[in-house]
Order: sequence, then structure tokens, then C-alpha cells
Amino acid sequence: MPVPASAASPFAPEAGRAPYRAVVFDWDGTLLDSTHHIVGALLGACRDLGLREPTREQAGWVIGLSLQAALHQLVPELRADQADAFAERYKAHFMHLLADMHLFEGQAQLLRDLHARGVVLAVATGKSRRGLDTSIDRLGLQGLFQATRTVDEARGKPDPDMLEQLLLELDLAADAVLMVGDTTHDVLMAKAADIDSLAVSYGAHRASLLESAQPTALVNTVADMQSWIRARVV
Repeated sequence: MPVPASAASPFAPEAGRAPYRAVVFDWDGTLLDSTHHIVGALLGACRDLGLREPTREQAGWVIGLSLQAALHQLVPELRADQADAFAERYKAHFMHLLADMHLFEGQAQLLRDLHARGVVLAVATGKSRRGLDTSIDRLGLQGLFQATRTVDEARGKPDPDMLEQLLLELDLAADAVLMVGDTTHDVLMAKAADIDSLAVSYGAHRASLLESAQPTALVNTVADMQSWIRARVV
């Protein structure tokens, strides 16, 4: 069962648990306040192609998946010959909104503090390589992450491939690593890789849905996420 963030000593390391040496972050909805932009881009692409428009909750559920997997879940009626057009319209809507994107409050400082403490930082995301690199450059986060994986280099979540690749590249044991994400896809990926997970409910998936995936711990606010991590790393 998840470790509640509201326990008697909410941000004290669990007894007998060694500090984490590395933290792997999901990107959208975890570090980047982009959930509403992604949902808007998905819905906009559906409208452009005259497809049935899903609810915002349904669109939010697929965040974190590869675009191909997201489309299979979100618009199963999409024909194979429409897939490229959908991707083009999605990217057009997303790029239009990109200028407004920003990190959640305090996340840049968290990353810099962890990096200064010697914590290994990495990213595992459903974004494309180009999309992630563009975001990192725009936000001035170059040099903070020792390794990153996108759907261009690994199988999509919840397959553990991204995390398994990161463990090999960084020469880390699974019990030294924490995965942080805002969807059940992140939690299930971490579980499949035998890695602890911190689920955050301020992003794409609500707390009750995240709880169903049984993360190691669950927090509801950005501030609680930052405090939880700071207390449990080397």
C-alpha cells in the first residue's frame, strides 16, 4: 500500500531504508505544468479531423503514453491513413501553446538543489526526443540530468524498458532509484522495474486512480512532493 504523505512523521525516511541515490522524473504533469496544454492539443486535433471528441478526463488519462498508444486508447476509430494527419495537428496545437509552458513552482530549484547534493537525476518521458530537448533548452535546465529516455529510444510506458535502460547507463541498482510521476503509467512502469515510485496527484491522474496502482507513496501537492524527495535522497 502507498506510504501516506500525512503520516506522523510525514517527511522522515522510513526506518531501515537507505536514501535514494537517483531520482527519475516523468516530465509532463510532474515537472512541467503542461497537462492542460496536452489535453487541449489532443482535443484540438480531434476537432480538426472531425473525430469524436473525448472528454478532458479521457484525454488526461493517456498523458505519459506514446502518441501512438494514446491514439489507440483515445480515438480507436482513427484510421491508419489518418494517423500522420492527427500527429501533425496535435503538434501544431501543442507548439502554439508551448510558449506559455512553465515548470511547477519550485521545481527548477529542487532540481538544482538535488544536483548540487550529488543526486543522480534522470528523465523518463512519453515525449519525443526533440520535444524533451526543446523543453530542457527553453527552461534553462541543461546539464542537470545525467540521462534521459523518450519514446524515440525505448518502449513506451508502462513497459519498464526506459527505466531498465537508465539503470544500465547510470550503473545503478533498482533499490537506489526513485521514480516520480503523475500517472498510473509511471507507477506501473516503476513496479515492473522493481523501483520505488512517488505518485503526485497534481498532474494528469487523480489520487484515487493513482492509489489503484499502489505506488510506494502518494502526495497531493508540489510542495509535498519536493519535501518528500528532499528528505529521502543522499
